[in-house]
Amino acid sequence: MIDLEKWSVAKVITIELKDAVENLQDTPTALPTEEPTESQISITLAKADLPVVKLNGSPNIPTVKYIMLLYAGGKNEDTASQTVYLRMLKNGSSLSSGSFSVGAGYYWTLNCWFFDVKVGDTLELRLWSSSSNVNWDYHAYACQPTRCFPYPSGVSKVIWVKTKNIVKHPELSLGNPHNLATMDYYLANGKTSHFIRFGTTTEAEHIELWKDYIFLAGYGDRYYKNSELADGSSTYRPYYRRNYIPTKIIVRELR
Repeated sequence: MIDLEKWSVAKVITIELKDAVENLQDTPTALPTEEPTESQISITLAKADLPVVKLNGSPNIPTVKYIMLLYAGGKNEDTASQTVYLRMLKNGSSLSSGSFSVGAGYYWTLNCWFFDVKVGDTLELRLWSSSSNVNWDYHAYACQPTRCFPYPSGVSKVIWVKTKNIVKHPELSLGNPHNLATMDYYLANGKTSHFIRFGTTTEAEHIELWKDYIFLAGYGDRYYKNSELADGSSTYRPYYRRNYIPTKIIVRELR
């Protein structure tokens, strides 16, 4: 318990997450063997795609950023392992490129994380392969908040923080999905190298000097910012990664 005489009235940050938007093709599409000039997946973010982050019931929270989680999946129908190549783009500019190997007869899932996205941004994913026997048939996306702060960026405060109602997000349903990993969230403060890691549905309570933000999403901010990870499975597609997100944060400032 904290001494309420020493702390101001609570500020409450609430986060309303949106369900993932999923698409599963009736018939898989073969990947080209050279980089395409047009991306297979292109998403222009609308306001309805972003989670609703409120401070004391108002949507005008001073500081918050958003990440987009983009998933793509398919299968290597070839009799040998093949390589899938990728390029992530934001508003026409390349953010990241890479490749990964997929075993013969295996499904593949690509997890991509775009950092600091806004309404109107166009996020793209281009895919190609070493064999035309590798296909894709699934994609999904969901947005999450990170770096929430009830004060303007750059303001330092000694505050008491409690995170509550931690959820696993997103929950994918199409195809034959299986969650491979759910990444912890991190509390961060004015000491830029100091992070406190919390996982499962554990509620956190902490007093510290804070500046700029309270928590970081695991995938897409603390790790793999504007980057990707690929995973293969003989059974599952999507075989995906997601985050723990606290959907309620209570803040009290030292008087």
